[in-house]
Amino acid sequence: MKLRLLTPVAALVLSACQTTTTISDTNTTSASATAMVQNDQRLTDGIDPSLSAQQLTTLCDAVLAKANDDFSAIESATTPASWDSVIGAYEQINFDLQQIQHSWYIKAVHPDADVRDAATQCGQQYSDYAARVNLSKPYYERLAAIDTAPLSEVQRHMLKQTLENYERAGMDKDQQTRDKIRALLKDITEIGNVFNQNIREDVRHITVTAEQLAGLPQDYLDDHPADADGNITISTDYPDLYPVMTYAENDDVRKELRIAARSRGYPQNADVLKSLIEKRHELANLLGFENFAALSMADKMIGNPDNAQAFLAKVGEALDEPVKRELAILLERLKAIEPTAEQVQVWQAGYLMNLLRQEQYALDSKEVRQYFSYDKVRKGIFQLTEDLFGVEIRPWETETWHEDVETFEILEDGQLLGRFYMDNHPRPNKYKHAAHWTLRTGLKDRQIPLSGLAQNFPKGLMEHGQVETFLHEFGHLLHNMFSGNQQWFGVAGMSMERDFVEAPSQMLEEWIWDYDTLKGFATNAAGEPIPKALVDKMNKARDFGKATGTATQIFYANLSLNYYNRDPSTFELEPLMLALQETYAPYPYVEGTHFYANFGHLNGYSSNYYTYQWSLAIATDLFSVFEQQGMRNQDVATAYREKVLGAAGSKPAREFVAEFLGRPFSPDAYIESLKAL
Repeated sequence: MKLRLLTPVAALVLSACQTTTTISDTNTTSASATAMVQNDQRLTDGIDPSLSAQQLTTLCDAVLAKANDDFSAIESATTPASWDSVIGAYEQINFDLQQIQHSWYIKAVHPDADVRDAATQCGQQYSDYAARVNLSKPYYERLAAIDTAPLSEVQRHMLKQTLENYERAGMDKDQQTRDKIRALLKDITEIGNVFNQNIREDVRHITVTAEQLAGLPQDYLDDHPADADGNITISTDYPDLYPVMTYAENDDVRKELRIAARSRGYPQNADVLKSLIEKRHELANLLGFENFAALSMADKMIGNPDNAQAFLAKVGEALDEPVKRELAILLERLKAIEPTAEQVQVWQAGYLMNLLRQEQYALDSKEVRQYFSYDKVRKGIFQLTEDLFGVEIRPWETETWHEDVETFEILEDGQLLGRFYMDNHPRPNKYKHAAHWTLRTGLKDRQIPLSGLAQNFPKGLMEHGQVETFLHEFGHLLHNMFSGNQQWFGVAGMSMERDFVEAPSQMLEEWIWDYDTLKGFATNAAGEPIPKALVDKMNKARDFGKATGTATQIFYANLSLNYYNRDPSTFELEPLMLALQETYAPYPYVEGTHFYANFGHLNGYSSNYYTYQWSLAIATDLFSVFEQQGMRNQDVATAYREKVLGAAGSKPAREFVAEFLGRPFSPDAYIESLKAL
């Protein structure tokens, strides 16, 4: 995802996942950095990983100094306002700024703490500059004075969006209020950075014996040897966590690791998050909104918090009976292990589901995972992309910041289309989840897209769910690669409504359940392809666990929404979380955990975690076309690429979705699919 430089509201919800573009070669001096900024050649290169913390700081200062000077020139111009003299000049500033807009990615992945700190500081300075732009009345007045008669439809759409965003962001306020808004935006960015850093750096561990890891796959045991005292250390990082929660027979080990994982960031993030919510609420009130959720949803497809709450309620109602059925099945299986059990706990769910898949569907996750080694999965995802979209992916020879980072480029008809980094394995102080960063937005005839993935997969065998995650994040990458045919930053890349951007990735997940796709790359150590009978069993078992899994997502979405749709002085974080968990979550609260302190989306997505369910409803509708006409139908894939991905932000999302579907989008198919679970 990316920060839209022309959109004031985007600056209000800054996150590590909402960044843009990139840098090229640099030197240590401010003068050379400034000279670099003035270089207007077509950008095809990538990040310079050799930059020291001081070099990055020097570059950042120079780029932002020039951006501020150039923006002042636009504000003070007295020539007649036109597209070229106002927006064209501002687009050039955005082009120049790309040299430092990699900062959000670097702070998440770079192994050097000083470089991460410099990147964090640069990101904060950049956000302050963006706040200045988004609160500039002279620039707003120049925009409003542009004659729209000679503009194209796309240009009118972009200008209209920009003016509306300025109006929402406080352009009608006096200078004193605008200064206060800018100060609040700076505070929000800094507090959000602390919240994310506390989560990223708080890796917890438990100590177990080999006997306590009974049930774990052999490759996992091989990767976790005991020390001289016979103890094995297990971390809360995903490659350690998920196999234990799925396979460990020892209930106490699963519980202990779950508590450790859901305690990260606590207690430090309790006050940090409260402060973040308070600052955002203050900002919303200054801008004339009742709460931050109302502000942050004003430019989304959903429209407002009431619509979001109604949508979540509709999904929740559809899940009522399916969740009851699923929990009853899980409890019955638990009683075979613990006859006195009265309720399934969250740390037991994954283990019980794996047992039931083996027993009811003859599906053994250990058997499945032997077909999914990391190198083959990566190759398979690349092959799927090439088959569907008629492109070529090949290695890109370039320097990186760590030996684990892989680099590739995409070509079409021999022409360079885009480039990307994949930082896909865990290490200390690296981003702990899975995400895509837009490092550079493609611009027609001016620059190619550049993307970065940060994920945490084992280098050996992967769980099928991790394969699905890989394909999901790669879907975001492809969205960036294929949306580079617009001419202006304001409508290029993933600049459409943010509650659409998950839909393409969620739709792409369907291919990882398709036998014709899997048979091409999913092979075991002997080179034997995954049997069709096994894939059939995977699909039969696929929906088992979906009801409780989706209900968990509804709890997360309600937590996100209800932390931001009211005055923060009226609630405390933990009691409200407990009340929401009791109402929406399928499993009870685990004593000693503090989920809100490590739920990173409370910063990045703020009130808008509903986006995942909303865009899943869109994805279900989009996939219906492939389902009807063939999952490998290249004509459908081409139409999808051109009408949906290629549209970028050049028109409202509802319009380009309707163009592809041949009718308006409806969430009904998704709601009905949940009822049928």
